[in-house]
Amino acid sequence: MSETEQLGKIFVENWVSVFNTILGKEVHIDVSSVKSTDNAEIEQNFDSFSQFVRIDYGEGEDSFAIMSQGNKLISIVSNLMIGLDTFTDEINDDDRDAYAEAVNQLFSACQVPILDSMGVDVKFRNIRFITREEASEMIQKRKWSLWSVLIDFSDISKEPFSLLTPDPIARAMQEKTNEAVASDKSVDTARSQSYNKSEPIMAGNSNINLLMDVELPVTIRIGSTEMKLIDIMRLGLGSIIELEKLVDDPVEVMVNDTLVAKGEVVVYDSNFAIRITQVESKADRIRSLG
Repeated sequence: MSETEQLGKIFVENWVSVFNTILGKEVHIDVSSVKSTDNAEIEQNFDSFSQFVRIDYGEGEDSFAIMSQGNKLISIVSNLMIGLDTFTDEINDDDRDAYAEAVNQLFSACQVPILDSMGVDVKFRNIRFITREEASEMIQKRKWSLWSVLIDFSDISKEPFSLLTPDPIARAMQEKTNEAVASDKSVDTARSQSYNKSEPIMAGNSNINLLMDVELPVTIRIGSTEMKLIDIMRLGLGSIIELEKLVDDPVEVMVNDTLVAKGEVVVYDSNFAIRITQVESKADRIRSLG
């Protein structure tokens, strides 16, 4: 198996597993082709997409990859992550934040398998959106491998995206693999099985739906303060504790000690209640599940 096939197998297996977990959908991923290409073909590929994400994987300025995708893919991923089933070609910063968090999980899941199978210690990090112009400038004077990928979201849609990885990644991985073979280093045979690019790899049925009935503690925080022990001991009936918040400041809705929303106190059916006035981003709410 070539280093490209090995890397492709790692990508597909782990991407499918992560998507199935965070989206609540059985996802199929097919890498239709991987090829070295020139800038003209890359620019043509860029024209097929509207959004571009940079993924750093090392300390050097040139240690990065670029993902190209459309608005619909971002909308599907960002909305499925929080259990919504409406998708559109219009996206906002909230959708981009959630998608960037998903990409971070996709590539983070590949780090250990790449190290175990190929002997290369990569640290995918600093996931961020870039403009079309920035992407075009970044690809100059480099040799790139273009990965063409299709994601099948079961009964929702099939959406393409592409991944650009610098050719030196493949060469470095091949050198590390050769060194491992020369020193008779064992390789995980489970990850060494042939990678068939004509058939998508499927993961299990585990997904975020399994968590939807899990009860979480929700705390409404009106305010907080710090007091000396001696002052606490002096508290009695009628004592007043001054909080750091003003009367008209919003109260905070906390889940697992993580802020997910803000609101105002109201009365509903003779009970105190909270009317939500501000919701944290999708990415922050997803992180709060941890």
